[in-house]
Amino acid sequence: MVALGSLCLVSSSNWLSVYLAIELSTLSLFILVAQKGGSGQSAEAGLKYFVLGALSSGLFLFGCALLCGFTGGVHIPYINLALNPGFDFSEIRVPIGSLLIVVSLLFKLSAAPFHMWAPDVYDGAPTTATALLAIVPKVGYFSILVSIGSAVNMLLVGTLFSLVVGALGALNQTKVKRLLAYSGVGHMGFVLWGIEVGSFESIQASLTYMILYVIMSICVFAIILALGTVRSLIVEFSGLSRRLPVLALTLALTFLSIAGIPPLVGFLGKWLVLLSGVVNQYYLVFILAVVCSVVAGVYYVRIVKIIYFQASFSLLISSKVLRKENWINLRKALLIGAGLYVIGFTMLSPNLWLQLAHWAVGGLF
Repeated sequence: MVALGSLCLVSSSNWLSVYLAIELSTLSLFILVAQKGGSGQSAEAGLKYFVLGALSSGLFLFGCALLCGFTGGVHIPYINLALNPGFDFSEIRVPIGSLLIVVSLLFKLSAAPFHMWAPDVYDGAPTTATALLAIVPKVGYFSILVSIGSAVNMLLVGTLFSLVVGALGALNQTKVKRLLAYSGVGHMGFVLWGIEVGSFESIQASLTYMILYVIMSICVFAIILALGTVRSLIVEFSGLSRRLPVLALTLALTFLSIAGIPPLVGFLGKWLVLLSGVVNQYYLVFILAVVCSVVAGVYYVRIVKIIYFQASFSLLISSKVLRKENWINLRKALLIGAGLYVIGFTMLSPNLWLQLAHWAVGGLF
């Protein structure tokens, strides 16, 4: 249902179908987040996601009502007409309607300053639900944001806050899913920056960044599921290089790629977005993005240090001895191998993703 809702969202052409597609995936995620029976943390995460998700859905519906009431139609191209300089902007419904829709989508994307639900929900939900929540819906929301464009520079505000919060929020985290939640906030800052710039090249860079982020997130969550960590603590990765050297190397390369260490694929995505920002004279945002990327690289490198240079704690060793050895099944191995192959292939030949992003963005203009 989550995948179906995202597919419907990408192909939607009017506000009614957009709202129904968003709710289809959101309601399914409500159930998945709270499905861990007997877990108070999962129930708390489901309740938080439900309340804040209902709030963002209400904002979206109210914004759609304002825009549709002003333009007299429900199709998305009417937004372009409403924002056309030929229209009377004394109508306050146009900027407020667009602002409410953008704020709602920033809630869904867990972009700062509307990210407050993400760390708790990511941590409390089962890992499979967290992976779905972090990966699947974001491409659909990206397509709607591109169709709407910026509203009262809200995307620029989201960019600045997301870069700072994503870099600083994860520095003192001890659980990997909370760390990935703040990491996602920082990555959404880069994606929103490309949409805010609004040129063909910047949106192509954002889409390329989004594709690479999804691939790297799939690889990370597949490894976490394969390891079967007890409490998703970062220290549970200690000694992994001695127990499972191939899996440790894959996880280290993926985290370094997410950090944007050259010549890995994460660096390519960040370079494209930064280049489009400099070309369009966003110099201060460029400096902030570079500084935040350097700060964020600290906690990714810390995980790699734990994987290779930190011995397992005695308590963790005892739990591993008592627990049955968790062998990686074929499906998880294929998923991890496919993710690592794409990361390596894109490093050597990125033209495929750039061409696909070019065609996709060309269909939006």
